[in-house]
Amino acid sequence: MDSYYILRLGKDLRTKVMKMRTQLFEKSGQSSFCCLEPCIILGPCDPTSEIPYVPCPRLPISVDGRLKYEHGQLFLPIEAEILKPLRLALATDYPISGIYLGTQQVSVPEESFVIKSVSLAILSVERKQDLTLWNVFSERHLDSDRES
Repeated sequence: MDSYYILRLGKDLRTKVMKMRTQLFEKSGQSSFCCLEPCIILGPCDPTSEIPYVPCPRLPISVDGRLKYEHGQLFLPIEAEILKPLRLALATDYPISGIYLGTQQVSVPEESFVIKSVSLAILSVERKQDLTLWNVFSERHLDSDRES
């Protein structure tokens, strides 16, 4: 089982991203667009650790909607510098900076987003053959410009 620190998006934005992922699934038939929470993966973590108090990235964050494919992952890019202080505080890193979508390179019409609220959480992922099980837990809401 793998565990990651993630920035969990607000409910409205998660819904918008899920609609985009549904379009990607319908276009490709690739199941990776149907699993995992729409989130920003910050990096690996120890699943037994508690969510630490960390600074929130400056909000709102604009996402221009252009899809990017790197390191075998399709995502909506966010400037790495925005996430760098948070990753440093958590002593973790990840090869992409953006909202995770799936693992196949596919395109859909661009749609811009604004991230207005985030929570720090732990995402646990377990892969069994063709099945991916995931769970989000230990969530802590982050307030912009303040330590939470």
